[in-house]
Amino acid sequence: MRRKAWALVVATALVTTLLATAALADNPWETADIFAQGSTVVVLVDDGAKIHRTATGVTASVTIPTPEPGTYNIPAGPTTNQEHGSPAAFSLWVFIFFNPEACDQPCDRADLVGTGDVIAGGFNAGGHLVSGPNLTISGRVNEQSQLFGGPNAESIADGLEAGYTIAGAEIHVAVAPHGKLDPELLPNQFSTPAGFADSWWVAQYK
Repeated sequence: MRRKAWALVVATALVTTLLATAALADNPWETADIFAQGSTVVVLVDDGAKIHRTATGVTASVTIPTPEPGTYNIPAGPTTNQEHGSPAAFSLWVFIFFNPEACDQPCDRADLVGTGDVIAGGFNAGGHLVSGPNLTISGRVNEQSQLFGGPNAESIADGLEAGYTIAGAEIHVAVAPHGKLDPELLPNQFSTPAGFADSWWVAQYK
């Protein structure tokens, strides 16, 4: 009787493991919390960001409540409009640190632009105009994506050619504000950097 009971326990555990493995295979998306603008402590939305890694790129998606005009910081810069209003422009960024163990922990902008051993780059995944209650912005970066991060940054192709993998990388996803839509700033108002981490809503995948 005890043997039958123990066999049932083992069989149940095996089925549970197989089901969990199958669920993971069916849902390759990783979720992470989105932090409030400029914070790495205060959570704005639980599981508000998700990514899907492939061998050659990353698909990212972020959903947050649309920031209320006048309640958030718009960084100064050539592709931002300092005026709050609707519709507002936002851009989506993916930062890939291929060898996070080389970062001066935690991985951040200093590692991206520095001259150390970190293999990392920043990439624009898209832009979006928003005037409704929620901001959802999605996009994909791959080996052909334009590289941002300064002269010491490396492209996705560089990282892969150096023997690193997307699966082993630390990935940060960020939403940057560009202010009220200004037709004179297009298309750069969606596709070029705006400010730094103290102006972004960020999720991290370590």
